[in-house]
Amino acid sequence: MEDQLPPEASLEEKGLTNKQIQFCREYLVDFNGAQAAIRAGYAVKSARVTACNILKSEKVDAYLKKLLKDAELGPEETAKLISDIARGSLNDYFTTRTVEFTPKIRKPVVELIREIEAEIEFEEDYALEAELSDDELALHAAHQALRQKSIVRYRLLLKRNPNATEIVDGPTELKEIPELDMAKLVADKERGKIKSITPGQFGTKVELYSADTALTNLAKIHGLFAAEKVDANLKATVHVSITKEDIEQFREAFNAKY
Repeated sequence: MEDQLPPEASLEEKGLTNKQIQFCREYLVDFNGAQAAIRAGYAVKSARVTACNILKSEKVDAYLKKLLKDAELGPEETAKLISDIARGSLNDYFTTRTVEFTPKIRKPVVELIREIEAEIEFEEDYALEAELSDDELALHAAHQALRQKSIVRYRLLLKRNPNATEIVDGPTELKEIPELDMAKLVADKERGKIKSITPGQFGTKVELYSADTALTNLAKIHGLFAAEKVDANLKATVHVSITKEDIEQFREAFNAKY
């Protein structure tokens, strides 16, 4: 026998049992009747039949509408939610950030020697003009010695291979990189557009509510659609997993375009 309701129960709740009330609240989480019945404490084996019977109740229907009204999700909000999800895409949850990027490039060793010689000459002029202290001059001389050793190394390479090249740092440039906008994801979850956000070892998994089970049922409850006139285009389950590989693919596409 199910528990009696407390005296402070609402008018709509007083026509239901505790389990039926819990079922209604669970049903609005994902609009999966069988799972809602299980989470509410009904038997697993008969959960689907139980959910079907509960949903036929006019009192349950009235209580579901009350819960929706309390959540301030009316017909207009429902229609907008459907539209937002229909128009949404993975790219909506990425933002860009400007960072410094230093690419690796291949250069002829002959050119590298010329660059180091020019750098040595510049540093000598700088030391004369800057009036360095004894400690600063000692550090400057040590750096110049390292540059000279680099030239010796590169000349040895040229003796073995006149066409030798080396991979070195290229010019630093500013670059736009995409990043997952976690703030927007969390905000959309609070608005009901996203079912779950789960951080994982290989990236962040994002699950959207399915169009046929969640939004279509929600629209039916508000009377936006007649059961026989529901657009067949809504009957497509949408599950999106944003993994590390997805982000890398997006970055490649973004870099190719910009």
